[in-house]
Amino acid sequence: MAGDDCNKIDSCNYSSMWSNFSRFTVAYSNSKNEKGSTFDYIVKDRESFITFDTQTGKANIFTIPGVATLWRGIGKTGIKTSEACYEDVRDTYAIMESYAVRALFFVGFGVKGGPEMISDSVNIDVANKEDTRVQINPGDHMMIHGPWSLKGNVKKNDKITFEISHEFMAKGKPASLFLVGAWQNNSVVLPIENTQSLSEWLVCMSGEYSYENGKSKFTPVVEDTSKLTTIGDLKSLTLRSSGTPQKRGAP
Repeated sequence: MAGDDCNKIDSCNYSSMWSNFSRFTVAYSNSKNEKGSTFDYIVKDRESFITFDTQTGKANIFTIPGVATLWRGIGKTGIKTSEACYEDVRDTYAIMESYAVRALFFVGFGVKGGPEMISDSVNIDVANKEDTRVQINPGDHMMIHGPWSLKGNVKKNDKITFEISHEFMAKGKPASLFLVGAWQNNSVVLPIENTQSLSEWLVCMSGEYSYENGKSKFTPVVEDTSKLTTIGDLKSLTLRSSGTPQKRGAP
């Protein structure tokens, strides 16, 4: 990003500046004194583990790139293709991504740069009059309607922590959010073991789309799933998968 003028909102991708984390946690609420919903993202060796609040407790999404995306705590279990899983999970993964991207964007926009900008503590007090389009992934984006503003602070200790108050417009009326969280990129351990059973997970097998006779065809990374009983069994498929499959409804 050298040479870019980060005072101009369109000149820097603030979310990407903060995307190289090993763990990122953010809680959203309507005010500082209110208990909000928490989203926890852990990344290690390209695998990711997301924990988020639901009405019935905690839910998890565990992704093994090129093999499968696993869902726990959503009321569904079994092994399906990611194409078949779409009816169960819809756009939930993109929504989970959006909660991380929004917070990462706010931190980056607030400090006008990446983690290297934080040596001790930085106060945030910025505003923008225009609608702002923020990319979640290559296929999804969110819109922050202007005028909007950010106030708060970002501090660095063993990890980088933040508290941010966000004022914006929603359906033509003023609205607010309060975000609190932590960012780190040191070594982490995924909270899942290879011996763990798949029985409590919805396993969405990755695959590839091709076209035959003008029709789309989805081929999963493995056809026979009868011998897949543990997390380790899925991870053993990593060496057999190649490339980055095109998936629907899961990353």
